[in-house]
Amino acid sequence: MAKKKANKNIPIPILILICAVLLHAIYTSVSTLALAIWGDSVMGTVDSYDSRLDNTKAEPNRSRTVSKGYWFIANGKEYRGYVIYSSDEAWPSLDEGETRSERIRYLSFLPYVNKPAMLCEFSEMGEGAIIYHILAPIGSLLLLLLVIRTARRGKKKKPAARKPAAPQIFEVRSDTDMFCPNCGNKLPEGAAFCSGCGAKTQASAPDVCTACGMALPEGAEFCIGCGAAVNPVTPQPMEPSQATAPMPSQGGAGLVGFSDRCNSPEILAAAQKNKKSSIGCMWILVFVPLIGFPIAGLLMDDFPFGESLVIGVGIALVMLVINLLALRRTKQPMWEGVVVNKYSKEKSEHRGGEDDNYRTYTEYTTIINTDAGKKKTIVEKDSGRHMYDYLSVGNRVRFHPKFGTYEKYDKSKDRIIYCNVCSMMNPIQNDRCKRCNNLLFK
Repeated sequence: MAKKKANKNIPIPILILICAVLLHAIYTSVSTLALAIWGDSVMGTVDSYDSRLDNTKAEPNRSRTVSKGYWFIANGKEYRGYVIYSSDEAWPSLDEGETRSERIRYLSFLPYVNKPAMLCEFSEMGEGAIIYHILAPIGSLLLLLLVIRTARRGKKKKPAARKPAAPQIFEVRSDTDMFCPNCGNKLPEGAAFCSGCGAKTQASAPDVCTACGMALPEGAEFCIGCGAAVNPVTPQPMEPSQATAPMPSQGGAGLVGFSDRCNSPEILAAAQKNKKSSIGCMWILVFVPLIGFPIAGLLMDDFPFGESLVIGVGIALVMLVINLLALRRTKQPMWEGVVVNKYSKEKSEHRGGEDDNYRTYTEYTTIINTDAGKKKTIVEKDSGRHMYDYLSVGNRVRFHPKFGTYEKYDKSKDRIIYCNVCSMMNPIQNDRCKRCNNLLFK
């Protein structure tokens, strides 16, 4: 009995539970940081309290499980809250009707987000808890994306329509067919030719190849097994080496015209690899300030933690927007145009410090008018004037957004060719880039 293939899909209830836990972890840490930075304080009333001893040998702030219910008034309205946390706290239990005062932090624009001040003030939490609440949302978000991606991959693909099996031909043989009709030699079951004299033994069976014995379809001129001619007057097929080789396509080999190599599987794979690298760099540029500035705020006395956290989040958001816009450009369609102007200009910029600390540089500008009537400008500085040197006024070009590079229409008079994958200049006779080994657009 065939072994049933294991189902690798994540069950829906388990998937929902995992997502709910990760979302709750994100909410807990983000709300704690928000209360610490933007929260207001008010005196609240604790009306239920329980402290259960779990382990006397546990780490600090881990020996007891504390549950606490409270209420407070903000903007003339009463709000309630309830928390469960690990601590060494062992207050006396509250009798019925007994209450205790405690400071509560809440968001003025959303008072439903609130916690006891001891759980969300930086001075009370400690450095370890602060770092945890910074890293926990990031880790939980990455895990959530991984779970969602795994669940999508696990979806069953629609089965392709199965082709009907080819009908099998069963040859019916009588007892008289067990012996050769020409020489009387006994034949093994299923033999098409006599092993003694070579005579054909199946007069009523479908035609078979005289060279290999394979059954032939009706009207066949050549055997589908060995290629031998069925009719002796039919010429034998030519060997592959003797057949006329088809003329190679000129689409990717010429030097005049845009190359069709931009659609080759190899180039598309390189584009996908570049996209993954860009996404990886994007997350690095987002996470480094998001984590680095708060850590610097913890380690440096003259850099307040709240200020460092705000700066880190602000820079991370700016980098995220910049990189998302860059990724969006890679999804735009290709466009073509003509170089209409080129010019250079001397410029200077202040490098900071003293008033006379200026740097002079040359800015090179190449202007392209697209077929859609838009104006595109390529701006380069100093020695990075690759497109300025490569393109001439009147050249027709194509822009490849997947790589952010340009391709020249007429390369027949050039001695160099530009690699559209890695931007490396190559000799015109090269077929592949000498740096990234990808196909050049020829």
